[in-house]
Amino acid sequence: MRHSLRGRVLKEEGVERIADEILLDELKKRLEENRIAVANLRAMTQNLEAVNEKLRQSESLKSDFLSNIRNEINNPLMSIMGMAKQIVDRKADADTARTMASTIYHEAFDLDFQLRNIFAAAEIEAGETTVSVAQVDVTALVRGLIAAFGHKVAEKRLTVVFEPGEEPLTFKTDPDKLQKALANLLANAIEFNREGKRITIRAWRERARLDMSIADEGLGILERDRKKVFDRFVQLDAGIRKRHKGHGLGLSITKALIEMLDGTITLTGAEGNGCVFTISIAELGTDRADTSGNGNEFIFEGGTQF
Repeated sequence: MRHSLRGRVLKEEGVERIADEILLDELKKRLEENRIAVANLRAMTQNLEAVNEKLRQSESLKSDFLSNIRNEINNPLMSIMGMAKQIVDRKADADTARTMASTIYHEAFDLDFQLRNIFAAAEIEAGETTVSVAQVDVTALVRGLIAAFGHKVAEKRLTVVFEPGEEPLTFKTDPDKLQKALANLLANAIEFNREGKRITIRAWRERARLDMSIADEGLGILERDRKKVFDRFVQLDAGIRKRHKGHGLGLSITKALIEMLDGTITLTGAEGNGCVFTISIAELGTDRADTSGNGNEFIFEGGTQF
């Protein structure tokens, strides 16, 4: 009887110990689940804070962009209208009128270039951009762009050298998109180059790809900033001390257009030693036999000089 009672007690103690172990295991499991949930909640909160900060920065950048573009469109437009009126009213002699006409052309060229970028950015944002393929004379396209920007090159006493790997260099791609991308890269090289320096444009084929580079001899870009320059509305030179024109759209548009052409764009160059932008695009298949020289021309054709 005594042995039976003792056995029952031991059995009950064993059951209680097992129950306690199960309870402890369940508590540990619940605590671990709570720890994971808290960690996930903390990570989600951090992500939301990061998103909110990006939204805040985006709104600030857009506000700066609108303010900047208002000035960079209104000011030259008023200048164009004022000088054009003086010419129409014959309030300037022949030499002065010619100088005014030259200034009007330069201001209108800049406005045309800026507006085309704004429209391109809007089309990309709306997903309304399509690819139209043609056989492009890349050599003629680049030389046309160099001529179109000739007055800006002359203003800074720059030298532009074009080195095509073969001549003529033809390639199947979208001529309008390639032209817009190269125009932005050339405009960027002119704007940020040192006065009296050199811009070198190279083009060569690698099997079914077209590779091109545009190198300047400006101040260069810090390695930590090289990804930023491809973001919309971002300008490294900004604020009240801003020395360079632009809205922070050109390189973001260029990157988007190059990617539409099944391509990539990279930025290299040592700090203080200029920048080298290199693009590589794939040859696109097409049943069309069209040949494009300069793609879609600027409103003001590049050969015109004042």
